[in-house]
Amino acid sequence: MNFENVNPLNVRLNLVSGNLLPMTADNLPFSKFWKIYSVLIWLLEIIQTCVLVPGCIFVPKEKALKDGLIGLVVTIEVVSVIIRIHSCRRLMQQLIQKLNDILRLEDKMMKSIVITTIKSMEVPLKFYWSAGVMSIILWSGSPLILVFQKKNFFYVDYRMPVIYSKEPFTTSTFVLGSVIVLISSAYIFTKKVSVDSYIINLILLVTAQYKYIALKLSIIFQDALFQIGCNQSNAEKKNLSKDYYAEKEIKTLCKHHNTIIQ
Repeated sequence: MNFENVNPLNVRLNLVSGNLLPMTADNLPFSKFWKIYSVLIWLLEIIQTCVLVPGCIFVPKEKALKDGLIGLVVTIEVVSVIIRIHSCRRLMQQLIQKLNDILRLEDKMMKSIVITTIKSMEVPLKFYWSAGVMSIILWSGSPLILVFQKKNFFYVDYRMPVIYSKEPFTTSTFVLGSVIVLISSAYIFTKKVSVDSYIINLILLVTAQYKYIALKLSIIFQDALFQIGCNQSNAEKKNLSKDYYAEKEIKTLCKHHNTIIQ
């Protein structure tokens, strides 16, 4: 197990969103395809932001607050978190390296705890992503019904107040603008889900280590870890042997804990 392969959903979201957050400790570069794809997604988001800012000025305040500023706030939030993670790339790689060193231990109990912990958030994240994208498609695509009702369109007809040309504008301009709003909104939401998944994955992997330590300690103190089955008749020797193994295991867990908190 390692940070990358323990959570395939996290990897897919990282690629599809175009965030390209660090997934390995050795700074392996992403392929040219994903780099170009990421650049195109960011260009789309930049264009959307550039037409959204003036759009909020030329539409009524209610429309700007309801549909425009919320989109800007979400975009700023997502971009700031992504920039923060990329600016701390070395620290992230060091953390990933420590987690990989821990996850490489051949311990069935740890593997079971890690997989169970990660799986607990897989379904909620998938539902969050799919439901969110579907809601955005319905929300952003609903104004397209207007193409059957009129021929000239204005800024307020867009779901988000964007400016692609002077008003009034034609049906083709309105459809193109609406599609761009839909795609860019879906991608900024996917970027947000990807960042959330990335951070949640880190937290869950650390949480899994504390669960592992707690379970190990519980087993030690219940004397279930030690099977001294060599028919030792001397009870005192048996107790000493148990104490020795308990001390050894506790020291190992202490080292494990120190590795986590460093």
